[in-house]
Amino acid sequence: MYRKPGLGDQSDWLTEFISSIDSDRRIFRATVLTALAHQIHLFESGLLPKEAALTISLLLEALDKEDEILSRDFEDVHEALESWVIERAGNLGGWLAYGKSRNDQVATALRYVTIRELISLLWEINRLRDSLIDAALMNLEKRIPAFTHLQPAQPSTVSHYLLSIEYELFHHYRSIWHVMREIVDLCPLGSGPAAGSSVPMDRGRLADLLGFSGVESNTLLATGSRSFETIVLGILSSLMVVLSRVCEDLIIWSTPNFSLVELPDDHVSTSSIMPQKRNPVTLEVIRAKAGEVMGCHFTVLSVMKGLPSGYNLDIQETNESFLRAIDTTKGSLKVLSDLIRRSRFRESESEITLAQFIAEELVRRRGISYREAHSILASALRESGWDLRKAVHSLGLELPSSYEVKVRGGPNPESLKGELEARRRLLRNDISRLVEYEAEKMESEKRLIDLARKLAGRSPQ
Repeated sequence: MYRKPGLGDQSDWLTEFISSIDSDRRIFRATVLTALAHQIHLFESGLLPKEAALTISLLLEALDKEDEILSRDFEDVHEALESWVIERAGNLGGWLAYGKSRNDQVATALRYVTIRELISLLWEINRLRDSLIDAALMNLEKRIPAFTHLQPAQPSTVSHYLLSIEYELFHHYRSIWHVMREIVDLCPLGSGPAAGSSVPMDRGRLADLLGFSGVESNTLLATGSRSFETIVLGILSSLMVVLSRVCEDLIIWSTPNFSLVELPDDHVSTSSIMPQKRNPVTLEVIRAKAGEVMGCHFTVLSVMKGLPSGYNLDIQETNESFLRAIDTTKGSLKVLSDLIRRSRFRESESEITLAQFIAEELVRRRGISYREAHSILASALRESGWDLRKAVHSLGLELPSSYEVKVRGGPNPESLKGELEARRRLLRNDISRLVEYEAEKMESEKRLIDLARKLAGRSPQ
């Protein structure tokens, strides 16, 4: 439709090659809402004939099925939508594009969708945090080794391990929350192709109609950059690396060699030939999907790294990878949350992990430096065949039944219990803020629809 008056028709196969129709399905509703907000603002400002405003708003407000539009051969959802409106409204439909470019409309629709997708992602992070806190409280005194280099290092607990994961999730949660609120939640609408339009629009009002918290001030940035995608993807890549590491831990721990955790039956599969097998398949898939998310991140960076400033059609190729990364991360969080909640952890004490504390006891008893104590105990261990109990006896000491190190952030059950209660309160606070933010977005969409229905002469919902 856009090219025919000046450039003429394009070969169908070329249109199909450059078309973003398939990936635009994810932003279809947001595109319609963006167009509605634009029409309402033009009418409020006296810039749009009443008949055009009424006709277009009536069509857009009632439109809830994209198949009849997106199944057609167009470059993108914007051309398809405008063509559909003009077919039904005639020349009045031509007002849909007044003062609005595809560039600012797609940027707005994508941010609109991203906010909703990130809200959903944050819910999944919180569910996993909740599962971790529950599991940590259930396994408060269950002792296991802490590992370094995959070798038993120090005495720890299941609770201490699970809490360490919750802390990392919290850091990523707060990072996504900040990026969503401070970077993504800014409205590009009214920016035009790159430098605005001569149509006198109030960009603050457009942002308010769509429920954005503010305006993306610079019009060139608003339309020609997708840095918010790369920022979000960086956090998601980091988050998936954390999940991959946790999956690797649990895969190893579930082996008969370690036997530190029994995974739920529906999270494992068996072999087609070896009936004894309990293969940790859901964990393995999450571990693989971490690479997929990192690949999506790299894809978007690769597209963006060679572009000049301003909008280029290359940018549309980032949308699919960006949204797929969010979907993949959400799915991985959901699966891991269920697995953690239903796994059974086993206790496994390892005497050798007390070696550091024995060396520290030598310092206190003999008044020697730690390096000297370290050497004495290492020699005794070697001579005893790395049997800590024999080594300790050879030094005239007794091996304690356990060591309770009361260091801040350590595995001591008493301090861990209080820490977990504090983490629960923090999680509840995060959930409360997320509920409030999500409700604001839902209410803003309802207000926009009610305004459109009122303009179209229909009763608000």
